[in-house]
Amino acid sequence: MQSWIYLHFPTLQLDRLFSEQDSLPVAIVDSKRFKVVQCNATAKEQGIQLGMGLGSASALCHQLQVHPYDAESEQQAILNIAQWLYMVTSDICLFPPQGILLKITNMLSLYGGIESYWQRVSQHLAQLNIHYQFSSGFSPFSAMLLAKSGHRLLTTDRTHIIDAIKPFPLAATELESSKVEKLQRVGVDTLNTLLELPIQEVARRFDIDLVNYLGRLMGQFKHPIDFYHPPEHFESYQELLFDIENIQWLERPLTTLLDKLELFLTLRNQVGYELELILHQRDKEEGSVRFYSASGDYQSIRWQKLCQLTMESLKLDAPVQGLTLRLIRSGELESNSADLFQGFQGEQTDLELIGLLQAKLGKEAVRKVACSHDPRPEKSTLLCDPTSLIPKKQPNHKLRPNFMLATPEPLSEKVSLIQGPERFVTGWWDGEEMTRDYFIAQSSQGRWLWVFRNQEMQWFTHGLFS
Repeated sequence: MQSWIYLHFPTLQLDRLFSEQDSLPVAIVDSKRFKVVQCNATAKEQGIQLGMGLGSASALCHQLQVHPYDAESEQQAILNIAQWLYMVTSDICLFPPQGILLKITNMLSLYGGIESYWQRVSQHLAQLNIHYQFSSGFSPFSAMLLAKSGHRLLTTDRTHIIDAIKPFPLAATELESSKVEKLQRVGVDTLNTLLELPIQEVARRFDIDLVNYLGRLMGQFKHPIDFYHPPEHFESYQELLFDIENIQWLERPLTTLLDKLELFLTLRNQVGYELELILHQRDKEEGSVRFYSASGDYQSIRWQKLCQLTMESLKLDAPVQGLTLRLIRSGELESNSADLFQGFQGEQTDLELIGLLQAKLGKEAVRKVACSHDPRPEKSTLLCDPTSLIPKKQPNHKLRPNFMLATPEPLSEKVSLIQGPERFVTGWWDGEEMTRDYFIAQSSQGRWLWVFRNQEMQWFTHGLFS
């Protein structure tokens, strides 16, 4: 026998957008029927009830905060919850906009029973801070019926589950209202009465849809299920409750998106190297900003610091109404070996420091210095990507200054030539040929300089020794 658990989220939009506004009465209203479909505890204390008309609710509570119902918002929330649950359970089926079905048959042997399995799942769900109803069942429809009715049944005993669903009225099932009315006309008001009828009689007097429902409810017919698979690419949209004109106020909704990113990367054992944040601004084309991590991070708290440093220099020229976060570049999480007893030494790695500098100064402002094979002193080094590996410099026994000037400066002080000359005749291959005689000199103030004389007998300073 297969076992299922159905999760019903009756106030999903309310929990997703207004969980922190418990002090204010909030209601979600169906825009077509103008009926209250969700309300928080504060609104219920004021007398607001589900199914109440908008006019009656407003008259009953003048401080009522009303927001339209958005099925797409709940569907996105269901996807986020499924992705979160995928860390602890595998077979997940979505019933948008407010339901998730878990097939637990194959998970019971892993967790050692339904009680241990549910303890792990409920602890995992508690971190999302959302309200839900649940129940187990021997079929998807039986678990769904019990969960939507508020029964917290947790058992794999088929007889116990059947005894629990029999008293339910037909209006509580997934049957269409027209079929329920037809059954009520012939005196069939509850599931118990309907199940007592021979299936042949039901098939003869009613349509095949009722037979299929009964067969699936009782586990006699196979229930077609499409299982959830996590997406391959990360892109998440966060709607803002009000227009934001201060860039610092975007940090909190951005943290919500980064938490989702952490979950996405954790499931795949990956790290992110580059993110794109799209700003949906009012009366203006979408703007975007890129975030980089040289070392690659998956933790939300690390990305928050990098994003905060990057956005410090930004200014908004129009109010922001929503945010979209995309993962542009990712890679596999590499294992770093640490000391068995003392762990990692130091607060941050080289790549972590590079990431912080890039976030603060900009990606193009941070470079590494690498040696080139060009013999000309001006071109002996080059700037490269800070994350690239630089080959070890071959030892050079010739004396070279520690500090090179960006461009040679005319020699303006009296010096004493100590060592030299060292002649450079090179650069003929690219049209920038040079002929110079370099010397190590000491100035009257005691400074050690690297100077040269060109063919016109002009003297220049090119470097300083430490």
